[in-house]
Amino acid sequence: MRRALPLMLAPMLLLAACDDDADVEATDAADVEEPEDHDYSVDDQPDDAAASFLSPADGDTVGAPVEVELAADGVELAPAGAPAVGEGHFHVMVDIGCYDGGENIPGPSDEDEAEGRFHLGDGSDARTLDLEPGTYELCVQLADGLHTAFGETDTIEITVE
Repeated sequence: MRRALPLMLAPMLLLAACDDDADVEATDAADVEEPEDHDYSVDDQPDDAAASFLSPADGDTVGAPVEVELAADGVELAPAGAPAVGEGHFHVMVDIGCYDGGENIPGPSDEDEAEGRFHLGDGSDARTLDLEPGTYELCVQLADGLHTAFGETDTIEITVE
């Protein structure tokens, strides 16, 4: 039994060691826990953090699908996951307005996209939106790894033909 115990424990220890090195892959805020040291607060994000549209421009008429290109000031773009001061990712809202700073942006899910919330939780600065012909108000804003809104937002109106 003495020899069997180390052999039974070895795979469990190996799995535990591998798990410590795993990257955070979850982008859903419900899957990401607050940092245990409680040193992070969304209020610590830079005061000059801002999101803006590079394209389309306010008032543009565009074809479908709509390609949005975004810019971030004051923060580095990073995938959703463990939150860090000076890092964030984009969210684009369609016809639902922006979220207030400190509010959690629901999602990501197909249902959230159907409701007009598009996440760029991979840290990218561009996204294709499948929008039917019509006029839309788009808002872009930053959020931390837990999808908590912060920083200045940008709102444009576009027409999709």
